[in-house]
Formats: sequence, C-alpha cells, structure tokens
Amino acid sequence: MAHDRPDLVTADRGRQLRLTTRQFRRTLAWFIARRPGGTIAGALQYRHQRIQMFEGYAGTSDSGFRDEVEAEQALARGEYLAEISADGDRPALTGPAGAEAEARLAEFARHAVFDGQVVTDEIRLSRIVARHDPHLHPGLFVTCVYQPERVLCRTPSGPAETPVMADCQPLACRNAALTPSHRQVLADHLADLDNTLADGDRLAPYVRHRLEEQRRETAAFLTRHTPEPTP
Repeated sequence: MAHDRPDLVTADRGRQLRLTTRQFRRTLAWFIARRPGGTIAGALQYRHQRIQMFEGYAGTSDSGFRDEVEAEQALARGEYLAEISADGDRPALTGPAGAEAEARLAEFARHAVFDGQVVTDEIRLSRIVARHDPHLHPGLFVTCVYQPERVLCRTPSGPAETPVMADCQPLACRNAALTPSHRQVLADHLADLDNTLADGDRLAPYVRHRLEEQRRETAAFLTRHTPEPTP
C-alpha cells in the first residue's frame, strides 16, 4: 500500500496478516531442492559455517526444515522420473549405466504413467516413488543409476540407500547415465577447460597438468558415450 501497489495480501477474518520468514519455509525448500547440491548451496548462500546450521534454518536442529528440503527433493525427483519415463520420443540414455537406466524407467512408467498421462498429484506421486523407486538420481553432469556395490561417492560409514551427489565422480563411476542435457553440460565444461588451457602459460605447472588430464578424460568420456548421429 505504501508503494501504491494493487496486489495486497488479503485480510484473514477481518485481520491483516503479518507475514514472517517461517511462512516461506516451503518456498525456500522448493528452490533449494531443485538445485544440484542444494543443501550445500543453501549453506553457502546463507554463509553458515556448518551445513547443520542451514538444515536447522528458522529454528533449532529439530525445526524440521531439513525434512522439508528432503521432501521437496524426493518430489522433484519423482516429477523428473515420471516426465522422462513418459517421453517416448526422447533419446535413449547413454553412459556406463545407460541400458540399466532405460530398463528401470520402463518399469517405473508402468506405475506412474497411465494412458500416456503422467501422475501429477503430489501425494500420489510420492507414494509411487516410495513403493517403486527406480533409484535414479539426476545430477548436473550425470544421472546416477544407483547400485551400492559400484558406487564411488559413498564412504563405508555413509548411508547405503542413496548416492552422495556432491561427491560424484561422473567420469569414473559405472553408475553414470547421460541424457542429452548431461552431454551438453560436459561439452560446455570441456570448452571451459580449453579456454583456460589456451592461457596455460599463466598457470602453475601442477595446475596445468591436472587441467590437461581432466580435459583428456572428459573428451574421452564424451567420445565413448555420445551416440552416432542418425542418418
């Protein structure tokens, strides 16, 4: 009102609402959950020294905000899986675990797609994922087709149920599957490495060596797992 805006928060039972940060917890959780490494990114954004402080945002460590973020992450993953499994025109996933990913998506589609329509109800979709989880976890560089016996990101003392995407080793892990968007991100990363190495005389020898090694590994990985163009 002070800024002459017409879009006001309506009164509730005749009383003007007083908005607080606690009322935006789920909105914040939604945005965090839909970013790779969201919990870590949130901690950095809010300049917290420990991730646990971020997980207890707007209250104590028992405030439940971590649960809200995890619930949103699970829902976002379910929406992604339902959408990709229903898309019959999408290119097949490639990578070391591409074939396994396709098999899991086909099985998941039996429960999440009906008459070509994807389940969109949040509660129903959450139940489907809980019962028929294909254990596919989308990340920035790859989608993890989680198989505990192959995983490289998890320490022996860590949880066995899910990958640790922040510690993903996409070029080495046999759980990796690639969508076209993943391959594009890797190609962009390769171009960034080329640009950095083009000015390599300014780099310390060890740094230049590691970047050259990373460039060779990334280029070889993309060559192995990029399908031949269809004639």
